[in-house]
Amino acid sequence: MKLPTLPTLLHQERQRNLAFEKAKELSNGKGIINLGAGIHRSIFAHSTAHSPEVVLNVDVKPDGVSNYIQLDLEQTPYPFEDKQFSVCFASHILEHLENWQAALDEMKRISDWVIIVLPHPFDIFAVLNPNHKQHFTKKTIDSIKDSNVVIYY
Repeated sequence: MKLPTLPTLLHQERQRNLAFEKAKELSNGKGIINLGAGIHRSIFAHSTAHSPEVVLNVDVKPDGVSNYIQLDLEQTPYPFEDKQFSVCFASHILEHLENWQAALDEMKRISDWVIIVLPHPFDIFAVLNPNHKQHFTKKTIDSIKDSNVVIYY
């Protein structure tokens, strides 16, 4: 498989940074839950997981972060109270889930705001990634945007 080009990587990094800045802006004391926090994935993931606004990091694979729990996001309901968090931050997570709609519903239940970062619909590397169970089209992205508590990047 061909590696992503530098412009593609820079665009993805910019989107993640904009999204996380928005998450920090919306965090109002209850903090951010960072879903798919695996710090082994990137420098961005590592810095996000250690941000003071993040009160809990969640991933299926243990990563050694102090405020971390192991959780399969396919298993609902999540073990959190309604509106327990200010923001649910989910960067490049939904495309890995079989039932992304159920996961999104849980994210909306446990937080006041949901910030989602998805691969661009025309990103060929996302389409070809064997770990991606979903490919988000303009139609699915528009359905996500219809929610008044979900912000998409």
